[in-house]
Amino acid sequence: MQTKEDEKFIRKCIELSNEAVKNGDAPFGAIVVQEGKIIAEASNESRAKTSDHAEIIVMHKAKKFLKGNDLLSCTLYSNCEPCPMCSFMAREYKLERVIFAMPSPFMGGYSKWNILEDDGLEQFKSFFGKVPEVISGILEDEAKLIFDKTPLWMFGSNPEKK
Repeated sequence: MQTKEDEKFIRKCIELSNEAVKNGDAPFGAIVVQEGKIIAEASNESRAKTSDHAEIIVMHKAKKFLKGNDLLSCTLYSNCEPCPMCSFMAREYKLERVIFAMPSPFMGGYSKWNILEDDGLEQFKSFFGKVPEVISGILEDEAKLIFDKTPLWMFGSNPEKK
């Protein structure tokens, strides 16, 4: 269920995605929130290292902050739907919620490959957490404005670039 704070946190992700573009990287930003407080934030750094997606970086930072392997009581926010790699990591970190602004119909770990809701992963309890609550579409149009500055046309509900 969407909360009042979800929009505020997605707005922060959009700001981080804009910072990533200004730094010459892909337009992705993510935060991890626990009990209404941001405990980690990150922009994409994949130009330096391919696997350094904003979501991966922020989950690692949150793990370090909490001094544990699980993010059971945390929410991952992103300006865009996590890719399959990031979605598997979200499941391994056992996040409670995953919330994003824009879908990724070509690359998404939810809308293309349904990793985030794959309840079959729960049989491997030592590796994967329960299916997290997933909410999408919060401030999608605002998030898409950053993508429109880049050649990444394959994100958002309408993949046709204006």
